[in-house]
Amino acid sequence: MKPSKRLALVAAATLLGCSDEPAPSTGTTLTIDSLNVGLAGAFIPFEAERRAAIGPAVAALPSDVVCLQEVWREEDKDIIEAAVRARFPHIVRTRHDLTTPVTTDIDPMCDVPPVPTTAPCAAPALRTALDEGLRCLSTNCSTMPGSDMGQTTSTSCATSMCIGQVGALITSPEPDALRCYGCLASALPTETFGAMRTACQTNPNAGLAFGGRNGIMILSKHPLSDVQTLVIPGTWNRRVITRATATLPTARRVTVYCNHLTPQFDSTAFPYTGRHGCGRVGREGWATEQLAQARRLVQWVNEGGAQTPAVVLGDFNSSPASTGVDAEAVETYDYLRTQLTPAVPQGYQPTCTYCPANALNEMRTAPVWIDHIFIKNLAATTVRSFERTFVEPSVTVPSAPGRVNVSDHYGVRAVITLP
Repeated sequence: MKPSKRLALVAAATLLGCSDEPAPSTGTTLTIDSLNVGLAGAFIPFEAERRAAIGPAVAALPSDVVCLQEVWREEDKDIIEAAVRARFPHIVRTRHDLTTPVTTDIDPMCDVPPVPTTAPCAAPALRTALDEGLRCLSTNCSTMPGSDMGQTTSTSCATSMCIGQVGALITSPEPDALRCYGCLASALPTETFGAMRTACQTNPNAGLAFGGRNGIMILSKHPLSDVQTLVIPGTWNRRVITRATATLPTARRVTVYCNHLTPQFDSTAFPYTGRHGCGRVGREGWATEQLAQARRLVQWVNEGGAQTPAVVLGDFNSSPASTGVDAEAVETYDYLRTQLTPAVPQGYQPTCTYCPANALNEMRTAPVWIDHIFIKNLAATTVRSFERTFVEPSVTVPSAPGRVNVSDHYGVRAVITLP
């Protein structure tokens, strides 16, 4: 066992076994849920079949507040809002596009290059390489083979059939080659091949998936106030942190921070192509950006003061190493657990939320616990319970060998007593 992994195991054991017994429940009980719904186009299978089931499933939650991630399209937000409004009448969602400016920076602790002013694939050599990649995709992985109106059938097809053609952008000596590759990769899930070509060759703001929209929604049974969204830098996807304060029937107030951090990719097909990686192009680049996002999140939570209880939740794309789960971005998770309190009761055994057992993750081999709930200005003893949700397959897909889950992630729920 590597020393780093042994230390991670020790840290996780310390985290999960050092709290006291929960105090008797004498205050207001808060039930809070988080779910990455995985409405991400060709990135995740059976989106059309799952879409109809997500809204009713979320509407059935016994929650006070819900944080959703990966509801990227406005039309999907509309569908979910219509399905849940009777149960959760107070809803926060924000509109962004490719022109939306970053409202607060993140600090990767190095010099960050200036924002580019030219399109990612504007250089003639990059235009040629982009065309070759799109030609391969249109021929082999298209909903309309040979047509610019086609879309990618799946990212697994794109990776297996066309990595040689599009991979030329990764190794190109052109200054914007990686940025051009990132523009293509981020557009694959939803855009037509013609739209990809036009945006990447002409739009300086291109390079964010889903037209620069964010995937965050907050749903609440109770009134929400002090609503604010920070738009932070993110590579390939719009990254935001949304804050809202819920006022419970007892007049108790709790501030909710809903977020989704950048993942740490570890594949030649997913090189780091952003500006906040301190010159690193692999997993280390993604890790640098992710940790900088986590530090900005914690900073914002701390700016809220020490009076109002806070719950910080979402898909953090980081996991401790422990029995039953593998390590994923442990440095980020360890930072978060030292700044915030994991909302798990004494003795909780980590269980994966992004798991090979989920039929939507057929290429997944490592079970990781990357969906979390943290608390601030509350003692660990206020956490009554923590559990996974949406574990049982519930969607019938004719082309699949049985039923599938509503998302590639399982959800998480914490029950907390506000003293």
